[in-house]
Amino acid sequence: MVFKSELLPADAAVRIANSGGKVNRSFQQIGVVTVSGDATFAKRIAKDTKVLSVGSEHFFKRPDTVSIPMSDADIAAAEAAPTAADGLYKAYQWDMRRIGAPTVWARLPVAATQPRVAVLDVGVMDSHPDLVGQVDNSVATGYCSTAGGPNHTAGYPVYASLIDLDAHPDWSLADGCTAVAPSYESHGTHVAGTIAAKFGGGLMVGVAPDAKIGAYKVFDRYRYTDPVDGLVDTVGAFDGPVFNAIILATQAGYPVISMSLGSHVLRNDKGSNASWLAWDRVAKWANRNGALLIASSGNSAYDLNGKLAHVPSDLSTVMSTSATGTNHLQVVSGAVSAASGSDVLASYSNYGSSVDIAAPGGDCGPDPTTCIGQYLIANDGISATGGVTYLLMAGTSMATPHVSAVAAYVRSIHPTWTPGTVRSWLKDHAQAIGSRQYFGAGMVDADAASN
Repeated sequence: MVFKSELLPADAAVRIANSGGKVNRSFQQIGVVTVSGDATFAKRIAKDTKVLSVGSEHFFKRPDTVSIPMSDADIAAAEAAPTAADGLYKAYQWDMRRIGAPTVWARLPVAATQPRVAVLDVGVMDSHPDLVGQVDNSVATGYCSTAGGPNHTAGYPVYASLIDLDAHPDWSLADGCTAVAPSYESHGTHVAGTIAAKFGGGLMVGVAPDAKIGAYKVFDRYRYTDPVDGLVDTVGAFDGPVFNAIILATQAGYPVISMSLGSHVLRNDKGSNASWLAWDRVAKWANRNGALLIASSGNSAYDLNGKLAHVPSDLSTVMSTSATGTNHLQVVSGAVSAASGSDVLASYSNYGSSVDIAAPGGDCGPDPTTCIGQYLIANDGISATGGVTYLLMAGTSMATPHVSAVAAYVRSIHPTWTPGTVRSWLKDHAQAIGSRQYFGAGMVDADAASN
């Protein structure tokens, strides 16, 4: 629920309790509260003279991505570069070459200030060889949190407790979290690797191998029984934990916040309006306080020019990133690279006037009836049993970290620039590759933007 004031009223909790609700999370900075309550509570509190809007807390499903584990044969056959340890770079990381990252690496360090990016996701495996020492903050903001890994960090991508919606259909914090056998999620580790996988660690490299990552685990595991699909046990993110992470990451001084997550809303739907208003407030608050928010445009191949919107990427102070693929890979100087003029909008990518910029997200290649692994985006992962692995993935989730890493370089070179100035700079220095509806200003250019 959203109050009319952009700061919480002093008696907000009392007003909520008097209407029969229970506070889950409150955000003083933006005048927003997430609350547990029934339908009668919503009707009562909506009549409060200090309340602007009431609606359901928005929910973000785990991003839909194509994901292919890399086999031992893939790894054994790979060539080595930019160091002997980075064995998958030449054979698979065409995305790095496409945005000009190797030219930037030749200038490292590009600035005295170290690039920093907060990754809001399912968690990051800080013990992955590519990411050891790269994670400078590990935080969990979900309603049910599990620390893990060798360092027992809060933002580790392990889930050993969940929200049981069968036992508690109207779950609230007071119902607690149910202990379960652990599961592991790779998405955030792949995103973090694309940003900051270091030279000579594991087998991959990132756009900014000298960057630091803030790992903010914002997702929760939950389960329920569906009449058609049976027992569903998966992960998703609620508004409250994501808002909390945005505020904490901004306060921690991260100049760039990367969000490879999102969901669709109808702007003329009253039930979605409270979430939209709350998102708009937290995004503007972060922007005013120095954080550039960058988000994926979504993976549904939707035209976002109508009443359908994508949150958070469609918000005015969030940089929306669409995904590209290539229809022609070729070997150049011993490395697999995208051929000139081969950029295409990825088949799954949302598009529309809200898109600001594009980056490689990967796709199945020139033949849509098959899916060739090399056309996807290769980077780090965590296996289903918690071990080190490498994955080929595709999605606007994979495009977003490319832009986030370049933005972090720009902020390290120009630490006094505002988020709006950085956003404009990235767009001004992007490569025009076609329709602005598809690609916004064009392909992010790491070399041009960081000069």
